[in-house]
Amino acid sequence: MEHVLFTQPNSPIYPRDLALLQHVFDQICHERGEDPSSVWASEIARTLLKLYRSGVRDKDLLLASIPRFRARAAA
Repeated sequence: MEHVLFTQPNSPIYPRDLALLQHVFDQICHERGEDPSSVWASEIARTLLKLYRSGVRDKDLLLASIPRFRARAAA
């Protein structure tokens, strides 16, 4: 498990890291049955990026940090 704190906010996101973020994002959307282009999914993507930039680089920690069971907004 890798967890790095205090990374630079504007440090680059490398392809390997982007692939990790995409995998986590896809898994969360799939589990929730959510359209990846929805407003909810956009919020999740922003949250994942914030977590990554704050130093969370572990898949399990990223997954555990997302409120996956938040109630859906009424359509």
